[in-house]
Amino acid sequence: MSNTEMTFLEHLQEMRSRILNSLIAFIFFAIVGYYYSNLIISFLLNPINDTNVNLQALKITSIFSTKIIISFFFGVIFSFPVIVYQFLMFTLPALDNKFKTYKIILFIFMASSLFLFGLLFGYYILIPFSLNFFNNISLPLDMISLNYTLENYLVYLIWILIISSLMYQLPIFIFFLTKIGFTNLSSLRSNRRFIIVIFFILAAILSPPDPISQLMIAIPLLLLYEFSIFILKIFK
Repeated sequence: MSNTEMTFLEHLQEMRSRILNSLIAFIFFAIVGYYYSNLIISFLLNPINDTNVNLQALKITSIFSTKIIISFFFGVIFSFPVIVYQFLMFTLPALDNKFKTYKIILFIFMASSLFLFGLLFGYYILIPFSLNFFNNISLPLDMISLNYTLENYLVYLIWILIISSLMYQLPIFIFFLTKIGFTNLSSLRSNRRFIIVIFFILAAILSPPDPISQLMIAIPLLLLYEFSIFILKIFK
């Protein structure tokens, strides 16, 4: 039975199946992430190259809760292609009358690649800059010792990585907005000046309060926006 011939109850059953498959994939990779949590924590601590920073575990449950956070983050990252696949298999046939399997493969590759680029951008660029910014504010104060809790530090790093990876999903988000008729190519072009203002506002909210960090978020968003317009123009 084609997707257009499915009843409302069958749509709900399919949606439940897609969500369940995504949840199974997430739980599996979260368990794997917990098993390798020590290695992941060591990897995330690499951006700290300042001898003045001292990480501490202040509660008995701090290490355990930190590993739970790590496993959740690991599960989200590695189950992301599965989640994208389940989402596309549920939505794309209804949005595209000429639905083909290769489109699913193409979108998974694009979404996963952009997600990976976002993680790398956050890990190698955003995190070092933000850490240096906050540490340089505190170091001139001799009476203050930089003792961070391991849990809060990793939560901060993961927050930056999530923001960066989601930021790189902008082309995928714009594609679906055009597919459902919320916007179109001409509208994206004509509203470019307003989008630029919105991007800088988001960068000011999401980034540390310094101009360099704001530009490091706003400029990639602008480039991704222009890339989205370019892709839509090609496949118009």
